[in-house]
Order: sequence, then C-alpha cells, then structure tokens
Amino acid sequence: MDQETMFQGTACTLEQVLQSRTDRQDRQQALLKRGCSCLLSFGLNVPGAVKQSPALRQVFDEGLSQLRQLLSGTLGEESVRHSVTGSEALMEVRLPAGAVKQKTVMLEELHPLGRLFDMDVLDGSGRSLSRRDFGLPARRCLLCGGDAKACGRSRAHDGAALRHRVADICGSFFRDKWAQTYSDCAVRALLHEVSATPKPGLVDRQNSGSHSDMDFSTFVDSSVSLAGSFQAMFRIGWDGAALPRPMLFERLRFAGQGAEAAMLRATGGVNTHKGLIFSMGILCGALGAAIAADGPVPTRDRVLDISRELGQCALADLQAEGSDADTSGLRCYRQYRITGARGVAAGGFQPVLTVGLPALRRWTEAGLALSDAAALTLLALIAGTEDTNMIHRGGLARARQCRVEAEELYRRATPENFRALLNDLDRQYIREHLSPGGCADLLALSLMLFFLEQDGLLA
Repeated sequence: MDQETMFQGTACTLEQVLQSRTDRQDRQQALLKRGCSCLLSFGLNVPGAVKQSPALRQVFDEGLSQLRQLLSGTLGEESVRHSVTGSEALMEVRLPAGAVKQKTVMLEELHPLGRLFDMDVLDGSGRSLSRRDFGLPARRCLLCGGDAKACGRSRAHDGAALRHRVADICGSFFRDKWAQTYSDCAVRALLHEVSATPKPGLVDRQNSGSHSDMDFSTFVDSSVSLAGSFQAMFRIGWDGAALPRPMLFERLRFAGQGAEAAMLRATGGVNTHKGLIFSMGILCGALGAAIAADGPVPTRDRVLDISRELGQCALADLQAEGSDADTSGLRCYRQYRITGARGVAAGGFQPVLTVGLPALRRWTEAGLALSDAAALTLLALIAGTEDTNMIHRGGLARARQCRVEAEELYRRATPENFRALLNDLDRQYIREHLSPGGCADLLALSLMLFFLEQDGLLA
C-alpha cells in the first residue's frame, strides 16, 4: 500500500475541517445532555488534506472493529459517519470514563495501527480525559518518537514524509493480516483434504492407502508446518504485485524451496505435500498480488488470471531444452507430453473450476457433511483429470482406464452408497499400488476456493 493509494481521495478545506469539528461537538453535547455518562469519539490521525479514501476507510473499520470487540457488552447508542473530512464514530459506553480511557490507551499502544487511532473519551460532564490523568506518557511522533503534539504544533516534519510513514504502517499491517487470513484458509484446506474419508489409494482417517511411509498424523504435521510458508508466499505476491511475472515466480519458487524443507523437517523426510506446495504457492502468491493491486476481496477471475500467468512461467521449465532435472512430472512430460501440475496452473486451475468446485457445491447442497462431499469430489476429479501420479505408478493406459472406471462410479454414486463404492475402489488401488495424488492436490485447491467463497474472501 503506497502513499498514492493510501491518500487517493478528495482534499478537504480548512473550513470543512472546522465545520466537521463543530458538528461533532454538537452531537457529543446532544448525547451528553440525554444522560450519557461516558462518550467515546473515534476517528483517525491523518496528516495532510486528504482525510478519506478506500484505504483510510479500511484503517477506520479496523479500529472500529477493535473498539467494538474491546467494549463488547457495554456499548449503547452508536453513530458512524463518513465524509470528505474523514470517518468518525460516537459511541456511548456503559463503563466509568476512566476505565474506558485506559482501555483505549492500551489499544493505541498495542495495536499496530494504534498510532493512527484518535480516541477521545468524555465523562458525563463533557470533560475529555487525557493520558496525564493516569500518569501516562504523551503519544509519540510517527517519525522521531518525540511528543506528537509538540511535533505537530511546530510542524517539525515534512508532510510527505509523514504520509509515507502512515502508508508504510498501514501497508505492513494489512499485508500481514491478510497473509494470516489466507494462510489459515490454505492450511484448513489441507487438513480437510486429508480428513476426507474414504479416499481411494490415499492417506485418510481410515488407512494409509497405497503409501507405506506416511499416515494421517504425518499429513497433519506437514500441513501445520506449511502455515508460515503460505504466509510468506502471500507476502511475496503482495510485495511483488507490480513485478514482471517471471521475476515474481522466481521469488515464489525460492519460498517454495523453503516450504519443502519445512515439510521434510516436520515429516522426517517424507514427501507429503511437494506438489501441493507448488500449486498452493502459486495461488497464495496470486491472492497477495491481486489484493495489493485491487484491494480486499479480489474477484476469482482476477486471482486465477494471475495464477495462470505464474503457471505459464512454471510451464517454461518443462519446455526448456537440456533440463537435467529428473522428477516424475518431467518424465511424464517427456514421455507423454502431459504437463501435470504446471499445466494445470498455466491453465488457471481449470479442473478446480469445472470439476472440483461444482462437485463440492453439489454434494454439500445435497446435505452431505463436508468430509463426505470432499470424498465424492475426489472421485469426480479422478474421473475428470489426467493425474501424472497415476500414470507414474500404473502407466498411461491403466491411468486412463481408471478415469473411465471412476466416471462410471461417480455416475452411480448416491448419498447412500458412495462409501461402499469408494471403499471397494480403495482396496483395488491399494492392490495395484495406485495413488491419485495429483487429484488430492486439486481437491485441496477446490476446498481452498470453496472456503474463500464461503467466508466472503473471494468475489
């Protein structure tokens, strides 16, 4: 969030600021005359003539949310206004004014945006309580750390420098806040993917499928270990939103290497999520870039467009001449020209859009628990996508035959019989040592987008 974005609004005049202050005082007095014993006035300390913008509104909304949480159960009448002179709230609080002042000071001191919060606490007589009443130090200047009021009165600092500092504080806060939010959603998707049962040939709560070196607990440990890496990938996308996509992809690749190392430490050297680290890393990076460029709640199309651009950078690896890497994905490409996870990302995760999400919606809307809906979604993905892991383990012909078989099973599946169908398929895959690991990754991505849409984090 740069200075230009932060202060992208209409400049207000001194007359408008003075009139706003008079209007606020009139509203305060009207509430106090009705018997309010403690009144909290909340706005923002914003340098410069622009007091209102979409970014500043986010800061105000964050502060208001924190106040409502801090004073939960004690709030009475509340009035919120948004104008060119800034956003402001008047809140009646059913607590002694001194107690409220101490709470607001704590919020100012401990919240990352607290220095920007302007919280004035008035008692029943209309007296504004100050920090000095409680032996607390004055608020610090954003730039030099001195007395903020003294710096303001003397105009000790350049306005552009102050605005740059405000933009930096806000950008860091919202980047980290959203990184945490989207990383939590990604880890949630990983945990729900492994919890879905039964999953033919894969680790679930019932058995380890066709895998002798891992179990349910291994996947739980691996999932939790990746939370910090997903946050880092989101932040890389946010910070690199304006970078050429190949450069952004290289940064995400570097973070992915760190994520793989974290996974291997957590699992004792077992590869549980390498393919998903790639795909989820692309998605988290795309989310960060989209939100940094367009603001909160990006559109799904925008996120997937960025994912497609990043995926095309990854696809170039497969097509590079003389690559000496030797992975199952590369071998599958060289032998069959099947692009696997890289191709899926380069296509904007189309199997997620056309197969995974529709199946999840279908079965949850039919009343199935999410775990059951996810298990059936996996079957739909096995039927509808080319899985390089199935090809690696069973050969191209058998993998494609499995798709046909899965399509028939999915056609026959009902809420009453799906468990029996999937358990039979699980036993068959275990006998043949087959594992649709690529489809499991697509299931996790489908769950991620499903959760984002449910939670209002994706438009």
